[in-house]
Amino acid sequence: MKRKEYETKRAQLMNEAQQLINEGKTEEAQKKMQEITDLDEQWDAIAQAQANFNALNKDPKPYEGMVGYNGGEKLDAGQENARPEAEQAWASKEYEQAWAKSIMGKQLTDMERKTFEMVNEAYTHTTDNTQIVIPKNVSKHIWEFAGEMYPYFNAVSKSYVNGTLSMIQEKSSTDAKWYEEDNTTEDGKETFKEFQLNGCELSRAITISWKLKEMAIEEFIPYIERKMARKMGAAAGYGTTHGKGAISGQKPEPIGTVTALIAEEGRPQIVTYAKGKTPTYENFTNARSKIKSGYGAGLKVYANSYTIWNVIANVQDGNKRPIFSLDPRENGGFKVLGMPCMEDDSMADGEILISNAEEGYHLNINKEVSMMTEDHVKLRKTDYCGYAIMDGNILTSKAHALLTCAENLPEVTEQTTADQTDNS
Repeated sequence: MKRKEYETKRAQLMNEAQQLINEGKTEEAQKKMQEITDLDEQWDAIAQAQANFNALNKDPKPYEGMVGYNGGEKLDAGQENARPEAEQAWASKEYEQAWAKSIMGKQLTDMERKTFEMVNEAYTHTTDNTQIVIPKNVSKHIWEFAGEMYPYFNAVSKSYVNGTLSMIQEKSSTDAKWYEEDNTTEDGKETFKEFQLNGCELSRAITISWKLKEMAIEEFIPYIERKMARKMGAAAGYGTTHGKGAISGQKPEPIGTVTALIAEEGRPQIVTYAKGKTPTYENFTNARSKIKSGYGAGLKVYANSYTIWNVIANVQDGNKRPIFSLDPRENGGFKVLGMPCMEDDSMADGEILISNAEEGYHLNINKEVSMMTEDHVKLRKTDYCGYAIMDGNILTSKAHALLTCAENLPEVTEQTTADQTDNS
């Protein structure tokens, strides 16, 4: 089965599942969704088999973008002296090639070694540092792939500031008023809170067999990108939705949107429904009404696969029509009450987050992804450990609303998570 065939068949099954949902045939829809899951697993197996087959190629052709490769001829001295400076080199194919060879345990040419050392000296300040700077394009691809799997993390606004970043968080605001000419303007009652985004360490490891390290470099790089994206993305996605902040006794994490909404006094942005029950149409409209008008344009609904297909897909309006429908503008996409519905595994079962992530949450990435390696000779395996530093928090609770099963909420305590994480 080719990729195009897989994508076409999957889109067809998605459309058939949506039609069954629209007709109220939930059992048939569940069976159709199982067909989609089986198809995905079949495609994953094909992709893995292809990677294993490529690994058997012991004599791959030289990559034409390789430093030191020029149709089989060595670069002359003039070309060597014309190499880019560290920042340009970091984004170059030359460094990407040198980086890949270094983590695969392959020997670097003299020019590759110079490029490799120049970039790592510039970004880690010392060649003795055991971290290896990931090429700019590889880092970009890791976060792009992570964003595909964890769309909430992908949607939040991001900055790339080294050190502590101070942000302003809106807490409340009075209504604007008009005044007679002779009347004195009242003092406003807007309240804001300043918080600092420091640095929370994100570290995740993947293990690769030595056999896979024998694959061609142009195959190895995207393989590593996707494997690392799954691990780093899972942690980053969790951080932006459920991160607990700097709570005593726990490792510091970003403050997730769900965590912040639960911690608010009185929990004004949360609507609950009973465990084992389907939320009503009124529950959804009530949750939607809690979003401040200025944030309506960018709203999306985030939930995991279980909640989408077992909860949201079963909600009907007063005319017995499902509020969950196929979005004709997106291939395989869905909408809820006109808002795009995004499948995000960082959400817990029964949680439905309505959020303008871009306007309502900010994530600062203090340090881009770097990577360390460790060989295990007896096991013939290598660990690749990705490492980054980031921190995040909501900018305003009025850009978010949470519809959740009542049993998912912790009991209210005198000191909330938000009180403990004001300076996170």
